[in-house]
Amino acid sequence: MLEQAYSFLKGTLLEPHDIDFNFQVFHGAELDIESLIDSLQVLPMMSARRVVILKEAEEMKDSQWEALAPFFLKPIDSTVFAIFASRVDKRKKIFKVLVETGTVLEFKKPFENQIPSWIRYIAKNLALEIDDEAIHETHRRVGSHLLEIESALKSLRDFIGEKRRLTQTDVESFLSQTREESIFDLVASLGHGDRVKSLELLVNVLDQGQNEVGLISLLARHFRILFQLKRNQTQGLHGARLAQALQIPPYFLNQYLEQGRVWSENQLMQILVILSTTDRALKSSPLAGHLWLESLILQVTSLKRQQPLKQSYESRHLGSGHLPS
Repeated sequence: MLEQAYSFLKGTLLEPHDIDFNFQVFHGAELDIESLIDSLQVLPMMSARRVVILKEAEEMKDSQWEALAPFFLKPIDSTVFAIFASRVDKRKKIFKVLVETGTVLEFKKPFENQIPSWIRYIAKNLALEIDDEAIHETHRRVGSHLLEIESALKSLRDFIGEKRRLTQTDVESFLSQTREESIFDLVASLGHGDRVKSLELLVNVLDQGQNEVGLISLLARHFRILFQLKRNQTQGLHGARLAQALQIPPYFLNQYLEQGRVWSENQLMQILVILSTTDRALKSSPLAGHLWLESLILQVTSLKRQQPLKQSYESRHLGSGHLPS
């Protein structure tokens, strides 16, 4: 969504012939604050406005924000200044200044059960008709990342030519096995305690370019759903109501139910603890990431031959653990 907003601003606010002289991009991770301030004060050349973009603003130092504060309070009318950040600290004074002097938009990641509607929306913007089965198949094969979905639909549009209507057969024919499918296969093999297959799939996922910390985040989300599934089942939820409570599309429910039967609630809590520990190790340890992931697989598959831990352990460790988001 951030990239789409960036492209929209660039294409809407400036004519193509104005971009060379009136468009500039800065990055917070390697920001020269003086250069940014100078750029904000430059008047547009043969255009009504000048557009300045600041990406990765979450990487900026407090001192750099303080240097920008005067511009927020007395902006240049002809300069459009757009700031993009993957996270913000709303408690800071500078954020309150931005709210008071500018327009703040938050792009929240959609829930899993909202992805089908997004697929339909993106397809419509690409002048494509898409049936329900093709939507479900696209979701299953591509996953939930909107940019990857848009990229896949653009490729599918080229694939079907002038037909302009996507079917499930088109999606199956064109899209090869994706990272999301490999991750689901990895979770499934973990769920069945298959150590050898899990290690093989780990290699495949990493070879496809999956970031180690990102993989932990995806696994944590998956096992949280399995844990919530067990909890909701004890409350009598099933079918569409269960899928709604888990915030997953109904057509994914059977796969989660099958994996949920393999684990007890206590074992799933242990797995979440292991994931939390691995996440912290990946972010702080000098050891190669794949070693920690291999250790995780060994620990999880070993749980199939152990008794669930007692509640005292769960309360003491899970309650204090910080799971990856």
